[in-house]
Amino acid sequence: MYNENEHSDKEYLINLGKRIKYIRLQKKISQTEIAYRCGFDKSNYNTIESGKRNPTIISLIKISKALNISIKELFEF
Repeated sequence: MYNENEHSDKEYLINLGKRIKYIRLQKKISQTEIAYRCGFDKSNYNTIESGKRNPTIISLIKISKALNISIKELFEF
């Protein structure tokens, strides 16, 4: 059975990941560097950018601090 919310949740995570990646690339920061700044394993960080993982609020706070932006800016997509 098709679950409409499941589809939109997946899209939301993909859009969040794209936004994080866009900001990271604008700031010319590698995935390795951002993962290090956040205290994440690079492969775990990659799953956030690819929209395959639902990050916790703590993870999003770490990412926003590592990118030197407000957490609100992560959701401007």
